[in-house]
Amino acid sequence: NAPRTGRATIVMDGKANAIRDRITSVKNTGKITSAMKLVAAAKVRRAQDAVLATRPFSETLQSVFGGLIERMGGDTAEIPLLTQREVKKVTLVCITGDRGLCGGYNAFFFNKIDA
Repeated sequence: NAPRTGRATIVMDGKANAIRDRITSVKNTGKITSAMKLVAAAKVRRAQDAVLATRPFSETLQSVFGGLIERMGGDTAEIPLLTQREVKKVTLVCITGDRGLCGGYNAFFFNKIDA
């Protein structure tokens, strides 16, 4: 058997360094992803709070319309906002992401809209 040369050791060390670098980069990517999840959770919480803050306005609007209908004797034919009519057109407002890793989210969203 021929003695081993130093060159084989260098190649092995290079592989070890590459594996070590890959492990480090995967760990860093995991940290970034978890930080992004925390930010997204905070944004969702803020949006939920905004929706809940509109509830008093909605209740007030409902009571105003209810009082208006009572004063009119229950006749809603004269109020254009309260008349029931056939739906002819539907408008969708699409709000998508434009930051971070949102490409998959946007694609999923547009596929749902087209369906």
